[in-house]
Amino acid sequence: MLVATFACGLRDDSRVKMRLTDTKVSLDRLLMARIADDAAFLSWTKTKDAQNGHNRPKSILSALIGNEEREFETYTSPEDFKAQWAKLTGADNG
Repeated sequence: MLVATFACGLRDDSRVKMRLTDTKVSLDRLLMARIADDAAFLSWTKTKDAQNGHNRPKSILSALIGNEEREFETYTSPEDFKAQWAKLTGADNG
């Protein structure tokens, strides 16, 4: 009971409390990462790369929480999609 009392009094960013709550990053660091991501995104939107959808800044927040951004492949026609699907699955295109 005494240990539980002590654990409740710990700071949220203490190693013990973060371990008990299964937290890897403190809230203030998550918020700072989000602010940095938003600032980078807003700066990027003003560039020519943004107009073409290239070189979008990587998310610091995603790296901290372990959610890496996924790459998406786009197709210009249904035939392109079907050809790639057949290539990936080994399925017949018919």
